[in-house]
Amino acid sequence: MRITNTAALDANRFTVPWDLSQWASQSELLAWLDQDIGSLDWGNPELVSILKSNPAYQPRLLLTLLAYAYALGVCESEEIAGLYYQDQGLRRLFAGQAPATKEIARFRKENRGLLKWCLVELFKRVVREKFELGDALIPAGMRRYLVDAAGARLDVARDMDRAARGAL
Repeated sequence: MRITNTAALDANRFTVPWDLSQWASQSELLAWLDQDIGSLDWGNPELVSILKSNPAYQPRLLLTLLAYAYALGVCESEEIAGLYYQDQGLRRLFAGQAPATKEIARFRKENRGLLKWCLVELFKRVVREKFELGDALIPAGMRRYLVDAAGARLDVARDMDRAARGAL
């Protein structure tokens, strides 16, 4: 059996902090998310039809709220719902009522791919800013790591919600 010094290996390995506000301000994170999410096709006829038939549905708020929460390391749906009330930037962007815990969990489940895309885009922006890369391409290995890190956050969020439901 071969034993390696994993602490030494981990010290030289690139990692993204669990709370991205260690590398960028919360207002920057929220502004970048709003910009990326704003670039999506919100005028899609199918989406417009869904929104007309269900005016209480707030996909842009939910997408922003969840991606922002995951970027800050907040993963449980109940805590995410509370984040809306705690964060002035969110309330400024989306005046109104915060989504319910069940709505957050359902949105995450139904929109995993979209949430993952948002997180990856945010991770790339944060890395570019932190290491002053400008518009340089992110190496493939690092990009893969960022995709995996985004998926891991979504998995943690799902597992935390499952544990919270089981504890009730």
